[in-house]
Amino acid sequence: MKQIEIESILQKIDDILQHISNSIRSDNIALLENTQPFISAILVELKQYQIFDAEASKEIINRLEKVINTLVRLTNLLKGRIDKQILFSAKAVRELEYLIGSIKHLVQCLKEASVTQNQVLIKYIIEGANNIENTADSFATQHQERLISGVCQPQASAIFIDLLNTIKENAYHLKELSRQISYLPLKEKG
Repeated sequence: MKQIEIESILQKIDDILQHISNSIRSDNIALLENTQPFISAILVELKQYQIFDAEASKEIINRLEKVINTLVRLTNLLKGRIDKQILFSAKAVRELEYLIGSIKHLVQCLKEASVTQNQVLIKYIIEGANNIENTADSFATQHQERLISGVCQPQASAIFIDLLNTIKENAYHLKELSRQISYLPLKEKG
């Protein structure tokens, strides 16, 4: 088996996040459908890898699969919203864009950390993931206020809350992945 290329997989995840981000404002379902081949390719690729020892390989591959599964849920939720023509308020769209942008930033930092294992950068990723989780909770509370005041529709509410929870879960898995990466031996340059 070949050695896992975490940086390459994280680049593909970053590309998927870009499609998701672009689809939030544009309601372009084709952008979401374009993510499926990338997702499938990553899942197939993960099955082929072995890292430095069996336990590290298994843990990192499982964590990457969990990250991918959250992206699948995000795309499915967004596709469902577009298919049913459910509208979000401008504020909800901005909040989702902000959170997805923050996740993209963490993935980009994680790409660097997968190569350098810079402990300061890993700490930054962990703090950033915690911030995303807290911000998503805050957005959920603000959303409840919009729902009560009638700004948000109940159909949109369920999807929006599911999106926030999925983003939080993604941040959690990225945080745990950064911790796992910090323990890998550095690759020798060939």
